[in-house]
Amino acid sequence: MEENGPHRRRSSRKDPYKCCDAGDIEDAFQPNWVQDAVPEILFIKRSPRSGDRWTGHVALPGGKRDKEDNGDEAAAIRECIEEVGLNLTSGEALLCGALPQRVIITNWGQKPLMVLCPFVFLWTEEMMPPLKLQASEVAAAFWIPIGSLIDGKHRTHHPIDVSDRMAAGTSQLLKPFFKVMFGSMFASAIHLKPEEVSFSHSNDSQEQMHEDLMLWGITYAVLADLLDFLPPFDFVDNFRYPFFKGWDFRIVVWVLAWSYRRRQREDLDEYKFSDVIGMRSKAKASVRPSIIDHMMKEYYRFVRQSVYIVAILRIAMLFIVLVYTSRCI
Repeated sequence: MEENGPHRRRSSRKDPYKCCDAGDIEDAFQPNWVQDAVPEILFIKRSPRSGDRWTGHVALPGGKRDKEDNGDEAAAIRECIEEVGLNLTSGEALLCGALPQRVIITNWGQKPLMVLCPFVFLWTEEMMPPLKLQASEVAAAFWIPIGSLIDGKHRTHHPIDVSDRMAAGTSQLLKPFFKVMFGSMFASAIHLKPEEVSFSHSNDSQEQMHEDLMLWGITYAVLADLLDFLPPFDFVDNFRYPFFKGWDFRIVVWVLAWSYRRRQREDLDEYKFSDVIGMRSKAKASVRPSIIDHMMKEYYRFVRQSVYIVAILRIAMLFIVLVYTSRCI
């Protein structure tokens, strides 16, 4: 609100599905309160559900598109209302645009699941309405300052049990073998520490919640496309490919994927900042890709190869040690 009355935006109030223009952005940042405001991103922690591959994960509000939805933007708006109670068509929200779409693939890049279409909305009012969480979908919701996501102080690595993915190409009976042989795989992550958390159930513990709030995986990749636009423009530079702790595995993966990683980095270097809120490629017709998805496109092929190589090497080494020990006895 300005001194001479409420400040009205142009396109977003009339058409919530229309992307904003430069005038909308300028209007949104005119109020005095914005100058000292801290930009934040709304996250949710998914409710625990049996059979849900993303149960309990940190995510962004959203969900599956229904047949009744008039486009992907409409699906995002509907899901936001259902999950956290924010009405993005009420006039307080500005649709800034879409981030790169991505195909979500599981089983180490072998099985496509869905197409993810992220959208960026800017809440333009000083006061936020209270969140109304859908308990069946959302266990908690919280705001995280963008600065804390970028500064690197909370960067870490999240352990992932990938024994089922390893066994998918052979037999699930080998899952315990792979788990003992390789342990967990570690992915780039950010430990989120919100000041306030809204819970869908009153008996949830905020102290316990803080220990579990890890931003990683799909949500990390989506945020990377947004945060790499912001100063110091190096969010993706700090990304580390998933790894196992064993030195032998890390060496094998490094050797096999060295040329691939270099090519992917050179591809991304083709994209240069043209202004504060956009990037262009040197190729006129090119579309900016999802950065981490582009980096990971074929990486798991080298991981799978390394799994078999390291397994053979470790079994061979164990056999040699057993033979040597038996002879000494």
